[in-house]
Amino acid sequence: MKSLKGCFLLFSVALAFWSSNIFALTLYNDPTWHDMRDETRWWSLEELHKKIDDGDLKGEYILGITYLNGSSYRNVREDGEKAFSIFKSLWDQGVADAGYSLFSMYYEGFGVDKNRKVALGYLEESAEQGYALSQRTLAEAYRGKDYEDLVDEDYGKARYWYEEAVDNGDKRSAIALASMYYHGEGVEKDNTKTFEWALRCTQLEYGTITAGFSTLAEFYEEGIGTDVDLVQAYKYYDLQGSAGAEGKQRLSSQMTDEQIEEARRQSLEWQDEHNVRIGGGFFQMN
Repeated sequence: MKSLKGCFLLFSVALAFWSSNIFALTLYNDPTWHDMRDETRWWSLEELHKKIDDGDLKGEYILGITYLNGSSYRNVREDGEKAFSIFKSLWDQGVADAGYSLFSMYYEGFGVDKNRKVALGYLEESAEQGYALSQRTLAEAYRGKDYEDLVDEDYGKARYWYEEAVDNGDKRSAIALASMYYHGEGVEKDNTKTFEWALRCTQLEYGTITAGFSTLAEFYEEGIGTDVDLVQAYKYYDLQGSAGAEGKQRLSSQMTDEQIEEARRQSLEWQDEHNVRIGGGFFQMN
């Protein structure tokens, strides 16, 4: 009988944990917050209240952000207490985004008494619920790059949470992993893995569009972590705009006209696919 009670207790704890995660909701899982700003920047205060009346959690969340930061457009001043009340309500409704906001408020002591232990709890749980910014922030803390007084340095946990954020499309986390392997930060130096994480970065959705390009250009040029490929090196130098001009000029003396044209084709193809135009021109030696 005692054994059955123990099993029931373990099951209940597991169910509670599973339930808190399975019903978690993320409203904006872009860690750059560009998606949120693009959608909501022109929502008026009246629109926010109407959305809230209609049960729209995004409206409630943006009202919380408005009180957190203040808004001249909405004619709202910072109000930590109101922001905290809104985020706590959203958190109780299962909104993972609110967990990061509550973390930052407890960490800074804005609108609530400063409490690093409580702050960490919100950060960890929202990260476990899949909120990318919480995942990257937790990784940075474990790496000792930010919030140094929050957790003890632990490179293994840093890598874990960076990888979770990468799975949610975060380019900065991929570059952080590339840097860790390049410098041997908590791991053995590994140029192949550095290259792989830099390449993975280019396939992700959120972050600076040229993130990882300088590493790829150098590694393709020198054959670091991959085979020498001057076409790919030239392409990635070109996709850095004026910052890659010196690299293109250096490579142009080593390449045929056909190779340069192929690099040009691939660069323009990438720009077309991503609906951008990056300046810099092409160096071609005759």
